[in-house]
Amino acid sequence: MALLRPVQVRSRAQLGLRRRQQQGAVAIEFAVLFMVFFAVLYAIIAYSIPLLLSLTFNHLSAEATRQAVKVDPAIGAAAYAQTISKVVQDTVENSWLPDSWRGKDRCDPPADTGLSWTSLDSPYAFLAAEKLGTVERTQLHVCLQREYSKSTAIIPILTVFGVDIPSLPKDAQGETFLRGRSTIRL
Repeated sequence: MALLRPVQVRSRAQLGLRRRQQQGAVAIEFAVLFMVFFAVLYAIIAYSIPLLLSLTFNHLSAEATRQAVKVDPAIGAAAYAQTISKVVQDTVENSWLPDSWRGKDRCDPPADTGLSWTSLDSPYAFLAAEKLGTVERTQLHVCLQREYSKSTAIIPILTVFGVDIPSLPKDAQGETFLRGRSTIRL
């Protein structure tokens, strides 16, 4: 036969006191966990906006070069450059990006090509003439970029314990640029 232990009977006053003590602990735990949850949620949103912009800039630059390939070069050099500039500008302006997200910073053309790049009317496009044997070809470089700093961030950059959220890579001058580039031979 098993030994039975006497059951301890607690009064209602003892149970109520214990619950009130626990409610304070639950409130503190909730406050701490809410701060952790909020920091993680904010980090997810704060990192996804710059990544979305970078991917969109890459997509738009590639799409603008695809549209520029459709332009007929037989229309003459001046009209050709002007038409390409308009096609690039229209492609970027007809995208889903708001004007304020697009960035008005002009990219530099690629320096390592050895070509002499000419800026077009569009702030996003450059043309260069290239001689391949006896044939002269044109190269188009489309670049979208936007500075992403504390003053230009879409979602404010928070500094928590000395760490910026989001902490994005900086260039040699200590600035962060979101950039999308595409170069094509026309």
